[in-house]
Amino acid sequence: MFNPNEFKEVADNVLNFESLPDEGKCRTAIGRYYYYIFLKIREIVKEVERDREDGIYGLLNRGAAHRVLPIYFKILACRINHRNLRMKLIKLSDELNELRDRRNEADYQLDSMVDSLMANDVKSRVEELEQIVDTISYEEPENKINIVGLKNILVYFRDILPTYNDVINMMYRRR
Repeated sequence: MFNPNEFKEVADNVLNFESLPDEGKCRTAIGRYYYYIFLKIREIVKEVERDREDGIYGLLNRGAAHRVLPIYFKILACRINHRNLRMKLIKLSDELNELRDRRNEADYQLDSMVDSLMANDVKSRVEELEQIVDTISYEEPENKINIVGLKNILVYFRDILPTYNDVINMMYRRR
């Protein structure tokens, strides 16, 4: 199985190749950084969703997954009555959307200038998401509950995770 960490390694290294065109390597790095963090998070969610009858597992292997994951985290955030955790889930959702926008700009907007400032900003955002994935936590001191890490959070809140219908309804709701 492919390890998404290789995408991060490619992105880190391509930026240091002096012989490559500046804009081309920045555009490439942005795409690889995005896919690294997107796939890392997607695989965590897939692992938790695999056995849920009404879950989103089936949506995670399609192009729609790029829209599904941010919506999934936003819905979950609305269901959790813990300010810090809710804010981290919203940040996860918002940053996935922002990084996808940056990746789309780098890949498709040939008239946009993409430079090392943008590539380094994307890298910083990805590093911030890595921190959230690893350190996101939920505590109930009175019950001696301390849950750390995205996968563990999702497992703990399994009963309130968004369903397939929740996500589809949010994706296609009328504005």
